[in-house]
Amino acid sequence: MRCSVAFLSCAVVCAVALNPTHACAVPLVVAAENTWGNLAEQVVGPDMQVKSLLTQPTLDPHLYEPGPSEGRLVHDAALLIANGAGYDTWVERLAQARSGPQPRSIRAQDVADWHEGDNVHLWYNIKVVRAFVQRLAAECQQLDPAHAAGYASRSAKLLAEIGQVQQRVDAVRAQVHGVPVAATEPVFTPMAESLGLVMKEQAFQLAVMNDVEPPPSAVALFDDDITQHKLRLIAYNAQASRPSVQRLVDHARQVGIPVLPVYEIMPPGLQWQSWFMQTVEQVAQVLGAKL
Repeated sequence: MRCSVAFLSCAVVCAVALNPTHACAVPLVVAAENTWGNLAEQVVGPDMQVKSLLTQPTLDPHLYEPGPSEGRLVHDAALLIANGAGYDTWVERLAQARSGPQPRSIRAQDVADWHEGDNVHLWYNIKVVRAFVQRLAAECQQLDPAHAAGYASRSAKLLAEIGQVQQRVDAVRAQVHGVPVAATEPVFTPMAESLGLVMKEQAFQLAVMNDVEPPPSAVALFDDDITQHKLRLIAYNAQASRPSVQRLVDHARQVGIPVLPVYEIMPPGLQWQSWFMQTVEQVAQVLGAKL
């Protein structure tokens, strides 16, 4: 607990402005998803507190409905973090419903130069993650200039580790570039693109992402490509299954095509960089790349 002149000079920074019973608490950062929340924790360190709203891999973010407790956290936030891109619009609704001025906010969409129709799963895009960390550090320094040096050093350390992840991706890419793969929805696509993989079955993926049944022609094509072993790997969203998806996953397993579970919410106990690296290494192992 600390109370500095810098905190008192800005009402949104010191929680006392929002709740007098918690005088001089460190600023609260609220992240919609724990993927972005974990990155924030690594940058803000002890100088701010981070709360992520979606933290369980068993949750389907597309079906998530926030409750009063989430509303209270957003109300108290000095900084609000979201994916954006139409993925977590419920966060913006909570922010608009709060009394008083709007909090500072960072959306991954904005640092990604995202456009309508682009992939929304931005936490699997290393370039976007790097830009997000840089924006976050700058926002924290403006919000809490008394601890600017800490935000700078911690973000530099994280960016260096993200650079190491990129080096591993580049090494694997050199060995698997051009390999045909598929997914049941486009969660895995940004990582696949970074690895130079050729993503198939996109009509099927788009339908599932939009929560509609894939057209019969897309299902038939996916089935046929599995039967003929035209795919070397199939990634599936372990948080959002449906009978049509499960049947294809079972079919792939039956004919010996590896299947890879991917998640929209990061499993507990991991850092973003270890989580991302773990998936890259699984892909490399399946496709025969030497690590």
